Amino acid sequence: MIRVLNIIDSLYAGGAESLLKNFLVKVKENQDYQVDVCTLYSRNVFKEELSKNEIRIFDLGLKFKYNFLGVIRLIKIIKSNNYDIVHVHLFPADLFGAVASLFFHKNVKFIFTEHSVFNRRRSNKIFKLIDLFTYSRYSKVICVSEKVKESLVAWIPETDHKTVVIKNAVPVGEIREQKEYVYDILFVGSLKKVKGLDVFFEAIKLLEIKYGRKLKVGVVGDGSLNKELKGIAERLNISESVEFLGVRKDINDLMRKSKIFVLPSRWEGLPMVILEAMALGMPVVATKVGGIPEVIEDGKDGILVEPENPERLANSIFRLLDDDGLRSLFSSNAYRKIKEEYSIEKYTKTLLGLYKELVE
Repeated sequence: MIRVLNIIDSLYAGGAESLLKNFLVKVKENQDYQVDVCTLYSRNVFKEELSKNEIRIFDLGLKFKYNFLGVIRLIKIIKSNNYDIVHVHLFPADLFGAVASLFFHKNVKFIFTEHSVFNRRRSNKIFKLIDLFTYSRYSKVICVSEKVKESLVAWIPETDHKTVVIKNAVPVGEIREQKEYVYDILFVGSLKKVKGLDVFFEAIKLLEIKYGRKLKVGVVGDGSLNKELKGIAERLNISESVEFLGVRKDINDLMRKSKIFVLPSRWEGLPMVILEAMALGMPVVATKVGGIPEVIEDGKDGILVEPENPERLANSIFRLLDDDGLRSLFSSNAYRKIKEEYSIEKYTKTLLGLYKELVE
């Protein structure tokens, strides 16, 4: 049996967290692998589901971000359970994993998944020294899209020889026909600058002015700009149209009750939420950033727009809301693509193949 420990900051609502949760549930079907998870911090919206699937969770319960006493506990967990592979996700978990790797021989393989094309460390060359150390401690770096790999190698060229692309994936069920909708537009994501919600709200205002459309918009998520974004909605006089729903566990139900999905991001890796929407047959309008164009072919299974362009975003939303036939076409094409190329079954098979290769 191959024993694997996944380390991640937390299992709070987010793309990387959702991907890991789906993988952990799926891999339970394979008796040749024991895959556990360790979180640095005690925020866990997926705990109930993971526990139901008898997935072992270690929680370091760190009270502040850079409490490196957690590394000592991490080392004990890895040693006492004889893990063959330690698979790390996100920052600062990558730094914790890199330091822990110093205490193990090469027979324990440390690998890392890069989930985004950008982080704040890349805007300051001083942090490059820290990243050089961090990435040097991983024998493989998995990138969730070609664009993520390209961005990482541009930042740390030394990673080029050990990067591999395994694209994000989601569970794919059957499309259920929906006849009544609660929301015209749904957004799901963190309420941070990266997601471009300020631009999205300007587009909603333009739709009301230019096309006379009063829309019902659902915004799912939480983040540092929560209060500011509510203020922007009030200033634009669209508060009655925009409903802030907070962090939710019923994302799939909300998606089924919404006509279209919009993601106006300024940058991305390969957003899980796009795959989740398409897997349910949701027509999508998204920005042409990161790995999104690797998934959506503009005009075939969704609409792509340039970021920071509220007018183009508004026009694309109107075009899709106004054309039932186009929504139906995008829905079937998007669903077919996700089922064929981005299923959690395919992802799991590929990742387990990499685990086996590393151990052997």
